[in-house]
Amino acid sequence: MFSVPLGYLRRQFNFSRDVRLFLLYNLLANVGWGVFTLIFNLYLRELNLREDDMGAFSAAQTLAMAGGAATMGAVLDRLGIWRSIVSGVSVFLFASLGLAFAEARPLLLVLSAISGLGLAYLFTTTMPFVIAWTRRDERQFVSALSFSVTSLSLTFGSLLGGFLPDVLPGGDLQTFRWTLVAGTGIAALGLVPMLLMGPARRGGGLPDPTAVKEATDPSERRRVRRDVTVFVLVGGLMAVGAGMVFPFFNVYLTTQGADSTTIGYVYALGSLSAAVVGLSAPFISRRLGSLYGVAAVRLSIVPFYLALILTPGLPLAAITHIVRQTSISMAWPIDSTFIAEVLPPRARTRVYGLRAAAWNLGFSAASLVAGVLIVNIGYAVTFLNLIVFTALAMAIFVGYYSRHPRVRSGELSSALPRWQRRQMPAAELVEETI
Repeated sequence: MFSVPLGYLRRQFNFSRDVRLFLLYNLLANVGWGVFTLIFNLYLRELNLREDDMGAFSAAQTLAMAGGAATMGAVLDRLGIWRSIVSGVSVFLFASLGLAFAEARPLLLVLSAISGLGLAYLFTTTMPFVIAWTRRDERQFVSALSFSVTSLSLTFGSLLGGFLPDVLPGGDLQTFRWTLVAGTGIAALGLVPMLLMGPARRGGGLPDPTAVKEATDPSERRRVRRDVTVFVLVGGLMAVGAGMVFPFFNVYLTTQGADSTTIGYVYALGSLSAAVVGLSAPFISRRLGSLYGVAAVRLSIVPFYLALILTPGLPLAAITHIVRQTSISMAWPIDSTFIAEVLPPRARTRVYGLRAAAWNLGFSAASLVAGVLIVNIGYAVTFLNLIVFTALAMAIFVGYYSRHPRVRSGELSSALPRWQRRQMPAAELVEETI
């Protein structure tokens, strides 16, 4: 029963010191985001702002994240991964502190955009760092562990965000404000392990003899461009569904009778489940393969949101949030590692930034529209949009990559279910050499 988790722990001792420091950085830096996610909309409500205002601030933030992510490939090449992370997180911390004290709409809008630029480097640099500083046989587990550590951080941030408003003196506005400040202060400690790094701070990365060779002839280049385009498109479609729901779900919970403490517990349970269950992502990937594993995990949320449309209620809403958080933590390591194995090094350096840009553009546009829809129609229509766009994205993902030459030939055997790999001699040879 405990063989898989204990095996993971044993493998952890093979990680380099810089990778462990990176995991500690993730643990601390994401506390601020956990607090922000839980409290900021509630803070805005105390300023007498509505869901359409919240949608505008979310749109400004995610548009800026899209801009930052779109240029990330060039920035990483120029500054290196370490400098990019430290600079981006510093920008996020500055903006978060400003948002805790801002009350005027124009200032909130500007600071939301600045925080989005920093968040692009907080989120999107995880996989480039993992790819650069881990061996191929470590990547999927390290990426899963990184997302699980982030989820633990969000758990703490959610608990902090739910707990502090009840114990801090003053009215709701002041307690929400100082809760945001406390979260930002803890997140700032995440820069300490970054400053303690050695080889990663100096730049470069581990040699990767397993990487796909760079495309040389026109047909190979076209295929690489198609691979990148489909991966980015799938992220954009997922974002449209997510942007309809995620920025407003804490407010939705209040419509079902939850207070800030209850919301904190719900978000903390979601993050804790993501941290623990998310570690099973490599196991799911080995059993179902990357393609069908991602689809199964992503689509697992559909029945819950469908039920929430038909029979809304606080317990079901809480369970839905927990399932959603867990599915994100499980799916990202699988499909991010998969695309790193499909693409040559130069293309994979920029694909994460492009995917993040598409995600944030779709998320921004969707959240802007969703704020208006919620005010005028209600939450059910946004849940339905999430279902439709998730299903469409997974149909494209599986449909395209299942026919990819490297998958069909067996060279990328990890993409296929175990039973199908056994029927492919070429795949078995590849598996034995990895």
